[in-house]
Amino acid sequence: MSPDRSRAGETVAIFTSHGVLDAATTVLASRAIGVEAEANPIVRELLAMGELPAAVAMLAAVGLCCGAWPVAADALKTPEWVGLGVATIGAAVAAVNLVVVFA
Repeated sequence: MSPDRSRAGETVAIFTSHGVLDAATTVLASRAIGVEAEANPIVRELLAMGELPAAVAMLAAVGLCCGAWPVAADALKTPEWVGLGVATIGAAVAAVNLVVVFA
């Protein structure tokens, strides 16, 4: 990727899948099967405090990582497909959460 090209698309895709979609579907899954079923102990504790604190913390953590993504990806000369692959993984996690909700 040339240095003058923006990584905004990758960053938005990562934030949308790992942030918004994952936070929303994690909350839905915890409603469906209970907080204790959450595999991540940090998210489990956040969910025990409430859905809003959990969602805000998840979005904040992903937001910080997304803020660093363009600089880190450029420094490592990471191809654009890697960022889109990271976003795809986030979408897959959200899809699994939805399976839990509707199964």
